[in-house]
Amino acid sequence: MQGNGVRDMAFKKIEEKMMEKGINLAVLDNKELAEVALRFTGDAPPEHIPRETVIQILSEQESVQNWAVSVKDKIGKRAADAAKNEIRERVESARSSANSVIQNDPMAAQMAERFGEWLQKSGFTAAQLTEMLDSDADGIITTEEATTLVRTLANVDPPSWVMDNVTKFLDADKSGQVTIKEWFDFLESIGFEVNHTPPADEFEDLEIEIESDKKAIEKSTALSLPTHTGPNRVIKFSDGNAKEIQLDGTFLVGGNRLGQGNWVSDSRFTVYIEGWNWWVGELTSDGMMTICVENQDQILSVEPNNLEPFIPLFEGQIAGFYVSDIEPKNDWHYVHITENSPGNFTWKNRANADWSLTLTGNVFHLSDDCPYYKDGLRFWNLTNEGGKTVLTSPTVAEKYYLSDERDYPLHGAVSKPVKEATIHSQLSGFTLNHDSFSGEDEEFIPDINEYTEQMIYELEKSRLSSESQDIIDRCEERSVVLKFEESSRTLLASGEYRGGSTIQGEIDGGPYTAEIRLVSDENEFVESLKKGQMITCQAKIIRWSSGLRQATLEGRNPVIN
Repeated sequence: MQGNGVRDMAFKKIEEKMMEKGINLAVLDNKELAEVALRFTGDAPPEHIPRETVIQILSEQESVQNWAVSVKDKIGKRAADAAKNEIRERVESARSSANSVIQNDPMAAQMAERFGEWLQKSGFTAAQLTEMLDSDADGIITTEEATTLVRTLANVDPPSWVMDNVTKFLDADKSGQVTIKEWFDFLESIGFEVNHTPPADEFEDLEIEIESDKKAIEKSTALSLPTHTGPNRVIKFSDGNAKEIQLDGTFLVGGNRLGQGNWVSDSRFTVYIEGWNWWVGELTSDGMMTICVENQDQILSVEPNNLEPFIPLFEGQIAGFYVSDIEPKNDWHYVHITENSPGNFTWKNRANADWSLTLTGNVFHLSDDCPYYKDGLRFWNLTNEGGKTVLTSPTVAEKYYLSDERDYPLHGAVSKPVKEATIHSQLSGFTLNHDSFSGEDEEFIPDINEYTEQMIYELEKSRLSSESQDIIDRCEERSVVLKFEESSRTLLASGEYRGGSTIQGEIDGGPYTAEIRLVSDENEFVESLKKGQMITCQAKIIRWSSGLRQATLEGRNPVIN
């Protein structure tokens, strides 16, 4: 009986070893393997049988497999119990700290209690609340961040002394700042389920571990290499398999996505692909030189030596006169495309605005001197309809057709805008406005007297992003009157304007409309506004949208006239 007891104790140590080092027979020594074989097969293996063979035979035994599962279940229960004990200890610690604060500062405790009740009724999880609260993700909760959370979710601005008391209560160790740990302890103490970083599962199958390692390698490659924008156009080439590098770095072979890559220089692209390791391509004038390498360290230094040429160019006439299918038309819808050198073209409309195009396969890539480049219009696809070349784009509901009139004369630039006639081309969620023009020689100047209107007028006339930026750089803060139409929450601003409100309406009696961002302290003021009210504030133009033809201003000290 004692022998069996000793054997049971020895077997328990075997289980504990596997709990510690992993559910894998390979972690056991030969003596321990013999104990497993004796228990589940009735015989210990002869000493001359190789260790690997013993492990393979035992791992195929159903009784051994069932035992391994039971050991893993014990690990799960033990881990769960440990997690519960840890949570229980944290909750008790938080409650102990809370009781101390309640005794020493009952006002702070009362404010924190109400804050906790409000959190419980908010409907958000601990993770969601934490993400919204720690907005800069620095691991420290400030009074300002707590105030912003309440303001965002409840649409009210709590008194500063209330939030000061709340953060005072949360600061359990009295260090002067509230850490994420203290925040989690508070949430757990009021009943929230907090998912602390879960421990890694050490007992996944070997195949899963290998796959995880591969993904980790791919991720580390993407993060550790310098990132460039590359040529910022779709690259298509072929060595028998049609390859494509999309604008977001997606790498396709034969239309199938094989990975997500990066431009590691202005001309070099790399992507990690299972079975290929790192695929590296160096862009040239004829196509792309390619090579596959084993190690990440080789990506930047390797010399690709296999040329994969660009997909053959579009077969059909390209240069010539094109007309848009938009109705009614203006001078921007009559276009000459000329070829300057192989693959390099110029787009020039009848209003004398022009920009560069580069041909790759059957795709025209626009250069950034196009006024609508920054609004998302990056390329035109060349197709053939009834023997005629047609330009289409997935982002613009508009087509340009090659015309039979090859020598249609280009008019001189016509600059009188007709405010009543605006052509709208839908561009993936926003509007491109092309001003209509008349044939009169005198430039039409709207009736404007205010400084900000004059600057918007200059921006209206600008065609290139560099021109508009120069104008914005010259803008000064002035008094602006806006006829209020609508408001929205400012989500993408920075600094003090983040989380504030944006008001929209007509500027100084027209003809221009604009939007003015206001700081978050003015949210309550904005919420009280009624349509048609005249608002005066100090404001300065900080952005111009060539697509919307609208200025964005940052303002302060708004008042109702």
